[in-house]
Amino acid sequence: MKTFIRDPAAYRADIDGLRAVAVLSVVAYHIDESLVPGGFTGVDIFFVISGYLITTILARDIRAGRFSIAEFYRRRLLRIAPAYFAVTIATLLAGSMVLLPDDMRGLAVSAGWSALALPNVYFWLHLDTGYFATASNQVPLLHLWSLGVEEQFYVIWPLVLLLLGRWIGWRTALLWCVTLAAVGSFLVGQHAATSDSSFAYYMLPARAGELLVGGLLALRGVPAGDDNKHGRFAAEVSALFGLILIAWGLFGLDSESIFPGFNALYPTVGTALLIYAGIGGTPSFSRFLRWKPVVFIGLISYSLYLWHWPILALMRYTVTTLSLQMELVAVLGMLLASYASYRWIEVPFRQGRPSRVLRSHALASYAAFVLVIGGVAFGLVKVSDVQESRIVARHEAQLLALTERMQAAFAYDYNCQRSTYDPKLVTHRKCVIGEAGAVERNAVRALLVGDSNAAHYIGVLGAIAESEGFAFRNLSVSSCPPLFGGGDKYGKPTDRQGCSRYRAQIRKQTRKYPYVLLGAQWTSHSRTEGFEKDLNATLRELGRNGATVVLLGQVPRFASFNQNCEIARISKPALECEAASGGGVVPRINERLKELANRYSHVEYMDVSDIICPKGACSPYLASAPIYFDAGHLSMTGSWDVGREIVAGGIPLADVFRGMRQGASAVPTSHSMSNIR
Repeated sequence: MKTFIRDPAAYRADIDGLRAVAVLSVVAYHIDESLVPGGFTGVDIFFVISGYLITTILARDIRAGRFSIAEFYRRRLLRIAPAYFAVTIATLLAGSMVLLPDDMRGLAVSAGWSALALPNVYFWLHLDTGYFATASNQVPLLHLWSLGVEEQFYVIWPLVLLLLGRWIGWRTALLWCVTLAAVGSFLVGQHAATSDSSFAYYMLPARAGELLVGGLLALRGVPAGDDNKHGRFAAEVSALFGLILIAWGLFGLDSESIFPGFNALYPTVGTALLIYAGIGGTPSFSRFLRWKPVVFIGLISYSLYLWHWPILALMRYTVTTLSLQMELVAVLGMLLASYASYRWIEVPFRQGRPSRVLRSHALASYAAFVLVIGGVAFGLVKVSDVQESRIVARHEAQLLALTERMQAAFAYDYNCQRSTYDPKLVTHRKCVIGEAGAVERNAVRALLVGDSNAAHYIGVLGAIAESEGFAFRNLSVSSCPPLFGGGDKYGKPTDRQGCSRYRAQIRKQTRKYPYVLLGAQWTSHSRTEGFEKDLNATLRELGRNGATVVLLGQVPRFASFNQNCEIARISKPALECEAASGGGVVPRINERLKELANRYSHVEYMDVSDIICPKGACSPYLASAPIYFDAGHLSMTGSWDVGREIVAGGIPLADVFRGMRQGASAVPTSHSMSNIR
């Protein structure tokens, strides 16, 4: 092995600077994704740094013959456990005052898994990541998954290095073994990102590559001859390209990118290049990493990472959406908590009397910490059970009614919305809404297609269908737009092939119906390159097939609507959920859809904004009753309520709906459905 210029274990301020970049990226992303769209890659920067530093220490001690597995784990415990447990206990106590019983149980159970260094396994197995899952940004200990990955790596990696070092020696063969393992991890991550995205994101096999790249850099070392003009030039180039790669990861990727896998190489390789560039000194391109304010953030980065997420999650749980003022309060709170944690927990446990006490009792102390967290978690689960039983006993009828009222459209059997296309639903009678006996009389003349934003129109259209005497069939697939062309670019990365199959099938099915209703989360799909071209092509094709089309606009979005408030109001009547849920926004894309409909004689446009936003004041409530399921979807009951409001209000309906009756002749479209816009 080649020798280092200097002791690789010596303190490097630029690495603390890199930690600052990592943690600030993560915090900014968690406050507002638009600030740093790829801020989640800050975790990968942490992984590379950790892999480099840990492997540096391990290789040095193993090769010097002074490595002690017990001492290594003791130091890891002193570095990680004290602040980790402090945050966990504090979050449990804060959660017990804020969370509803069911959510409190989830927090307590996740804390138990986290104490056993298995939080990533827990969230892989139990976190609901479905299309309508409760917002993950309200899960208080979710961020601990990354600590689980590192802890599991720390358990395995020293043993692997020890065995490989003795078996094949510290030769090039060792580097090849580690390289192959890293490549294998990235391949696993790439495959799993499209087949089991939760496994890819949370589990060590798909994440080990980032840690191993840092390990490779530590094992490879830097030749002593690099401290010359040529070496300094190489360091400058490495620093520049490292910054470019990290910047691309932070601003070129976003939540829709396939990740981890090959996209994780941007932050991983970029970080490795910056670490390499700084081994022989600090290149000018990365000199900012040694600035004192940046280094300070790096020093408290571990505590900042631990504290930032529970603060944000619990605040969002109570108000759903954070105002700018609340975000500033959150930032101030997390900085103060992080400094206090670093100053009075991290440093003393690593350097002061607690370190000396734990030196000979590390395992026993860790076991005691686990038992404390386990005991607190168990107690809170029991308390939550009692609280829930009392609430249910006192308010069972209200809870059942409220649960029914705020159920998502997908919870109802007659909503034929699936995660993948099911050909059986093409003829299934349960998918038909409206006029009784329409299936038997072959009188179903309309087809509703699209994603969940089409499905939540079922009640609106169903109320109109019952009033006007027609029936329609609904077929939808979550996150998949009703567009015929465009290849495999629509839908979530993990669902694109299934989405393409669905779109190919509805292309055939729409030929059988004289009326086609198209609904979708148009705002999201419009970000896909070629969207408007594909939508126009779809409308033209439907027209050539003789269909009359109704484009359904998106409903107003209420980022602050919170089901938890309604449930909590049952036992706390003073809560003003309706007032707190105001400020809805009508999606801007609706105007584009309306303009598009006016271009075609066979296309109508409809939305329900006038019902939800009377006189321009939007509310997710109708007659003081909630009509939404989440921020952007009507509940099924709410959808029927909106439809019945349209009918009961005597609002004239466009001729297109009368044309859907059996035996009705085709009618000219008016493009004028402003009375239900």
